[in-house]
Amino acid sequence: MTYASWEPRHRCTTVAPGRLDLMVVTLVDGKRAALDPITDYDAALARARAFHRDHPCQVKVLPLTGTEARVMLGITVPDHPQPMDSADLRLIRDTLTDVVRGSGDHDARADALTLLTDMGVVRA
Repeated sequence: MTYASWEPRHRCTTVAPGRLDLMVVTLVDGKRAALDPITDYDAALARARAFHRDHPCQVKVLPLTGTEARVMLGITVPDHPQPMDSADLRLIRDTLTDVVRGSGDHDARADALTLLTDMGVVRA
């Protein structure tokens, strides 16, 4: 069995972001043209569509999970965590606390609370 596309050769395609997606990559003829946070997905798609209108090429706007982004960018995670300084820990603590207090997303609040508990900031 063969698969033949009914779509035109030059097109702009995308996949809707999922819950675990953190980044969005824009590929033009298979080459990375842009990498944005997933919160900018709509803007990345609009930018890709505008570019595609004037350029006959294959454009793909693809959401990526954290793992997919690390693999695509060739980022390796160290075997052992590196110690953080107090400023980094304070920034993380404050950001997680803001999520717990102000996010409308139940899952985000739960994840932030779990991390704060793991860090010893909150006691269960």
